[in-house]
Amino acid sequence: MNTTIAALYEYGVWANERLLDKARGLDHADLTRQCSRGAQPILPTLVHLYAADFRWLHRWRRQPPPEVAPADFPTVEAVEERWRAMWAERRAYLAGLDPAALEEEIPFTRPAGTVLIVRWQAIVHCANHATQHRSELAMMLSDLGRSPGDMDMFLWATRPR
Repeated sequence: MNTTIAALYEYGVWANERLLDKARGLDHADLTRQCSRGAQPILPTLVHLYAADFRWLHRWRRQPPPEVAPADFPTVEAVEERWRAMWAERRAYLAGLDPAALEEEIPFTRPAGTVLIVRWQAIVHCANHATQHRSELAMMLSDLGRSPGDMDMFLWATRPR
């Protein structure tokens, strides 16, 4: 597998864990109220991130993406539990991709119709999409006094192991 792709996702797991750690200490009212930043409240944004990761994993495999119901995620812990299982599944999937599989075109259905996208581009798109929403979550958590701190990828790459 491409080590750059693996690094993008391992960074994402690290950053997501920082966000989950800070969100876990909030009450339901704070998790579900609209903050001054972010398109949605904290809990729905966490669910959106999980749902996007989960659906894209299925698309990469050329499987119909399942629906994810927000009602199935009433707490941060519920999101975290499903996310951890999906992270392990995604790691295994990515580790099994060879260069030919990364270059294969896969279908992506949009309202205007189905288009083909190169698998590695879809994989990188998903990692970048998550970064956008992590920044929203970090701002919302910071507004509530629960900053996840610096989540820069360079910090992740140079952390003590």
